[in-house]
Parts: sequence; structure tokens; C-alpha cells
Amino acid sequence: MGLQKIDVAYNPNYIVALAVDAQGVVWAGTWGGGLSRFDGKTWTQYTVNEGLPGNHVFMLHIDPQGRLWSCTNNGLARLKPGGGFDVLTTQDGLFNNAVFSMATARDGTLWVGSFGGVAKIKPS
Repeated sequence: MGLQKIDVAYNPNYIVALAVDAQGVVWAGTWGGGLSRFDGKTWTQYTVNEGLPGNHVFMLHIDPQGRLWSCTNNGLARLKPGGGFDVLTTQDGLFNNAVFSMATARDGTLWVGSFGGVAKIKPS
């Protein structure tokens, strides 16, 4: 079947979410180790130290514009093109900072699921 293990040079904890962007970069969300990026050769780790709101990443979502979203235990994060994260929390309208799911509707609206309910983000 062509199964191949990929060596991880650090302890990623449990990998609970995966996404592949248009450039072929593999993104891994971990249980406690933040977000990891694999370009085919090198792993790069993003944690709360780099602006990720939480180190438990439950889901990854790539929107129609190719932007990576991370659903974490402490808010929703969108990776900025130049690095760093835009973060949404209950202060911005989420029901709860523990965000578990995300989907894009046909019209581009982003739906976000968390404890307590669903929120939506209109495309800008």
C-alpha cells in the first residue's frame, strides 16, 4: 500500500489533526505540542511562545484563500502570511475558547464549532 513512516525529530506528543496546503506543506496539530509544519525535509514547531493561543490543536482547516486555521483549546488561530497568528476568542464572539471544528460553506462563510454552540465568520 506504500505506507512510509516519517521521522519526527522532536516529541510532537499525539498528532490529532493533519492538513496539507497548496504548496504541499504538511501541517500537524498535536495534543499539547502545538502546531507543526513539515516541508518535506524540516519540521518547524509553533506553540504559545510563537503566538498560538493554545498548545492543544484539535483540528486544522485550510480555507478557500489557502489560509491555515488552527482550532485550539484556547481560541481559534489563523496563520498570518508573514508569520504569527490572528486569534479569535470569546471576546470576539466565540461561545467558548475550546474550538473543536471548522468548515467552509459554499459562499465562503466559515463555521466554527465549540463548547456551547456554533459561530460563523463572514468572508472579508
